[in-house]
Amino acid sequence: MNLRQGKGPKHRVAGVLLTLLVTLTGCSLGTGASPGQTSVSEGPAPAGKAPAGTLATPRAETPADQVQTIGGFGVNANVHSWKGGQLKPAIDQIAALGQLTWRVIIDRADWEPARHGDDPAVYDWTYYAGIYEHGKMADLWNTIAYINSKPGQQVMINVMGGVPDWMGGTRIDPGMEDYWVRMISSMVYYGRTIRKLNFTLLGPMNETDYNGIEGPKVDPEQYVRLLHKLSDRLDTLGLRDIRFVGPDTASQEQAASNYLPALARDPVVMAKMAHFGIHSYDGGTSGTAGKLNDSGYPNLDLWVTEFSGPCPGCDSGAPNPSDWESAAATADDALRLLQEGASGLQFYDAWDGYYEHHGSVGYWGALAYDPGTGSYTPRKSYFILKQLFSFVPRGSVRVAASSTNDTVDVVAFKDPSSGRLTVVGRNTGSAKINIRITIAGIPGETVLQNYRTDADSNMVSDPGTSLKAGIISLQTEPNALFTLTGIPSAS
Repeated sequence: MNLRQGKGPKHRVAGVLLTLLVTLTGCSLGTGASPGQTSVSEGPAPAGKAPAGTLATPRAETPADQVQTIGGFGVNANVHSWKGGQLKPAIDQIAALGQLTWRVIIDRADWEPARHGDDPAVYDWTYYAGIYEHGKMADLWNTIAYINSKPGQQVMINVMGGVPDWMGGTRIDPGMEDYWVRMISSMVYYGRTIRKLNFTLLGPMNETDYNGIEGPKVDPEQYVRLLHKLSDRLDTLGLRDIRFVGPDTASQEQAASNYLPALARDPVVMAKMAHFGIHSYDGGTSGTAGKLNDSGYPNLDLWVTEFSGPCPGCDSGAPNPSDWESAAATADDALRLLQEGASGLQFYDAWDGYYEHHGSVGYWGALAYDPGTGSYTPRKSYFILKQLFSFVPRGSVRVAASSTNDTVDVVAFKDPSSGRLTVVGRNTGSAKINIRITIAGIPGETVLQNYRTDADSNMVSDPGTSLKAGIISLQTEPNALFTLTGIPSAS
């Protein structure tokens, strides 16, 4: 939740059957399994927003020995908007922002309408083909396939919303845990092995600490137990490269103080964790990066899988204000989250779209949707993301940076591959000011292009400047976000 706004958390068949039979040829059938079913005992051959919990902590630059490698700048992406391919132009516009990590959302986690079979270790692939080739599940595959077609893009699947009523609805009944494992693992297997899509990251649940609507209510101990079972099942299905992103809690404090210790006690689950995910709508992390560093698993990095500036009512059908204040707050929060150690940021949301678990259209999108024309138009937040993401490819390293004026906040990145230096800063004051920015560890001279977004402009080009002997001199416009970027000249 964003404490500034009181927001609730955002909150072909025959051919496939033939493919399934071919794919599963040679798999031993489990005891009692009928044709078209497999048992995990001998599985297929391996295939290839709630209150933050604490008040925001003061601004502080991460110490130089803790600067992070950027692994996941990107967006949340709701597949309900696919609409037979109408979403393609929106995906094109978002992919143009750079090398992104897409948190692709399937909503709700209810695609098995009734319990099927008495043995949750048996997969009836004919049954699952009937589910996965229609409706929102087909939209999921089509959305991912189109994202996969864009160079440099990375996909993570996130499962949002409650589970089927027979499984518990707003929770996962202990006796239904193995059926939940089968449902989630069947989706991953189908997407990877049958549809041959490219993804390895999975967020199997969403905001488990909240109200049972954003995702099932699952306490830390059950969460770890479920992930352990899911890890074992994915391994049995030959999906050993799938890695988890979680716990994706609404409360930062819950994640760091309760879910992290429970996770750290299970080495099997921790071996499957790619990134530690939290949500933040106030720019704070409750010191999660430091707690990860002290957890015994210091290589597990922090991703903020949902963040945004304020958007009052945008979960419940109120139009997005599309104003500079919200976009500027998004920029402020992003800079602060990076300073607090986040290695990944996924903006909520890529585009406007209907959410089942809210029963309404969400208007958080960086792209506004016009139902009359079926078109997508950038909001102010789109240009904030463009300035944040465009020049910072995956693998860039944040380097220590500071400015001489308290009203100007900065972060800096170096791309090890190209040597590109990028500085993103925000003048929160109401006056144009001259500043000096100090960058650590960048020798020589680098000529820098200068881009700006403010209330009246969208990523316009301003007079450039240079980094010399680790210093940048710059005149900054009032109440604006600026991006300085360039590749050092050959020495």
